[in-house]
Amino acid sequence: MMFTNHFNRLFLVSILAFLTGCWESDMPEVNEQNCLMENIKKLDEEIKQEFASKCLRRVNTRAGEFKESPQKEW
Repeated sequence: MMFTNHFNRLFLVSILAFLTGCWESDMPEVNEQNCLMENIKKLDEEIKQEFASKCLRRVNTRAGEFKESPQKEW
């Protein structure tokens, strides 16, 4: 009897853990417009920090541009 109670709880917890990935997040798309500070401030507190972090780590649109540093004479 005790075995079935533990088995039922384990089964329920594993099903719930499996289903947690099925719901969509309220996280907006990381783009130039959404990453403006006034738009980040409008987000819920739960996702604000994670979204701001993703904005900081997004791919730089100017990647590939190379500006050579001036040569230094020591």
